[in-house]
Amino acid sequence: MSLADALERAASELAPHADAIRDANGDPDRLLETLAPAPASELLGWLLAHEPAAGEELALAWTDRDAGAAPIAALEGAELPKAGRKVVRKALHRLRSRGVEVEARAPAPVVARPRAVEDAFEAALVSPLDRRGARMAYLVEPHPAGGARMYEAVLDDARGIVDFRVYSAGRSRVRAFLRSARASQAEESAGALLDVATSELRALVARAAKRQSADHPAPRAFIEHRSQLALAGHARTPGDRAR
Repeated sequence: MSLADALERAASELAPHADAIRDANGDPDRLLETLAPAPASELLGWLLAHEPAAGEELALAWTDRDAGAAPIAALEGAELPKAGRKVVRKALHRLRSRGVEVEARAPAPVVARPRAVEDAFEAALVSPLDRRGARMAYLVEPHPAGGARMYEAVLDDARGIVDFRVYSAGRSRVRAFLRSARASQAEESAGALLDVATSELRALVARAAKRQSADHPAPRAFIEHRSQLALAGHARTPGDRAR
């Protein structure tokens, strides 16, 4: 994912700073101008946790500016993946090598924990195709701010993505939904949702997006959240697995 795409995803997750992030238009130098040191550090920490390649690109770009020292230094010792901590050390070394005085670290900002260290809370469910060639699809994942986020889509073999909605809710509510869906599955109810691998569901959504009909543009919510879905068009779909 490019730095610009990663920053757009970060803007969607870090709502209080979204306007300032987008105003920078993907320019690392402008980010230091539009964001105060604390939000800048929060942004960099989020990227290092969730989009490590983009996070490293931004951190090293900021080492060319004296103003980049404070947000980078604030992450020294923060709760980050091992690779992210390595990037912080590398960036601080560059700053010191340039003669930039790096102040002692202020209290570490709150950084959204990477999903790898969160308790697993992911699920993917699809319904069978109906007689018109459409199916429901649900993808559940942890929300960086807490709770869970659920994507709901109507996928059509001919028209592509017919409807797409995004919900944020507490995990207890989402667990209740999953229990109900799986109960219907156990009872073999007509149209019951079936569990599939998250990679397979993402591949299914990616395939539907490629088939989007010119007469039916993709829903706005899908366009806005597409970068967050990490669509894997090369992965197998549930149908591929069944064959």
